[in-house]
Amino acid sequence: MEPEALARLDMVLGAFHSQLRVTEDQTERYLKAIRNPTVNVLAHPRGRRFNVRLGLVADWGRVFEEATRLDKAVEIDAHLDRQDLNVELLRLARDAGTRISIGTDAHSVRELGFMEFGVAAAIRAGIAPDGILNHMPAEDLLAWARETRGL
Repeated sequence: MEPEALARLDMVLGAFHSQLRVTEDQTERYLKAIRNPTVNVLAHPRGRRFNVRLGLVADWGRVFEEATRLDKAVEIDAHLDRQDLNVELLRLARDAGTRISIGTDAHSVRELGFMEFGVAAAIRAGIAPDGILNHMPAEDLLAWARETRGL
């Protein structure tokens, strides 16, 4: 999408939707995505889907450190087919101080119920509520989103 169109949105989630089966390290690709000034949240970061693809490989410590440095967030995609990020990577993100967003990648109303799996992953990883975007008051969330995009 054009940056002008993205600038009209309250928040932008960016996610990889191609080359999801490559096995080479994708750290630089992730860093470029995190550094994209129009993106607030890196959505379903690994691109993993059970019984379909393993997900991309990266130096997650570097990715989370850069997200923290730029005050960007990474998503827990709580969809049953994804469970992405897993608890181990969420603990690494927590230790780096990275903000977390919880989503469901819902394609139907029923799939919104998957949110509880994302909350459970955050709890298991020891992520405090104040580190989760979904826990922020709406006006604070919108201010954060504008600030991280320089709007």
